Amino acid sequence: MTAGVSSSPRIAFPLSAFLQHDAQDEVFPAALGLQAKIFADAVQQVCSFLLHAPSGRALLRAAVLRGVHIGLDPLLEPQTSFYYPLQKRLDIGYQPSSLLSSQKGISLYLASIIGGLRRIWQHGRALTPDTRLKPEDFLRYCRAFEADVCAITHLAAWELRAAGPCFFWRHLLAAADGDVSVSFARTAAAHPRHQFDGTALRAAFLEWFEVAERVDACDHLALEMMDMALLGARGAAQDIGRMKLDTARLCQLGVMPQGGNYLGGMRFRAPQMRRGCDPFNRTHLKHIERDICYLSENQESF
Repeated sequence: MTAGVSSSPRIAFPLSAFLQHDAQDEVFPAALGLQAKIFADAVQQVCSFLLHAPSGRALLRAAVLRGVHIGLDPLLEPQTSFYYPLQKRLDIGYQPSSLLSSQKGISLYLASIIGGLRRIWQHGRALTPDTRLKPEDFLRYCRAFEADVCAITHLAAWELRAAGPCFFWRHLLAAADGDVSVSFARTAAAHPRHQFDGTALRAAFLEWFEVAERVDACDHLALEMMDMALLGARGAAQDIGRMKLDTARLCQLGVMPQGGNYLGGMRFRAPQMRRGCDPFNRTHLKHIERDICYLSENQESF
């Protein structure tokens, strides 16, 4: 850091603090500033809603057991989150205080935090995307990973709807992934047990693959991730892009913290799950495959 230039401390709180209603003044002292207080109040509201959803409550408590902190990153979008495993910190985006007091603002944070908690759960089980996978397998796995996050978010929203608060479900229904909401709701309404036995979850998971733009955006981010891994591997012996994907690993993505696996027995061969890349991503993929081949040949020459 440049001498003489001060920077404000990062706003972050232990996630466990939001479950301790009798110690708020000690955990969130007024000296932290107005922005920190507004952020803490918003996260407190989100956590109070999550406790009414069984899946959200299970993910929240699993993250608390891992000692996760939650922080504010002004560079992130409000509906997104990013987890730093080494720091055990989940960062979410900035929202103006006027938006935080609305149902839309709380819905954006609910979506980002539920998605982040699901990713933390998968990280704890060593199921995050692994750049050692072959490039096409890596894309396939990243798609399934994001489809699972989307499906679990809709499950938590459905559970909140059943518990009383309907605004988050309405938010998802009107958002870009509204088709996933419709698929979940239609399957859950077909038979009462479908909302509990994983059938509705599986329908939401499969629906995620139906929108090409959603898949293409996921592919783009996955290829960027592999590019960064290759950049860090220059001149070092790495196993990037050489491992074959085991279908059992895909199935393990469906394990729930409260028990059960909604992806158990799935073969992952549905046509929508084997969709190819768009032309731009296909070109990017070919460049990455060429880089991996070059890196492998150079390592073998030593």
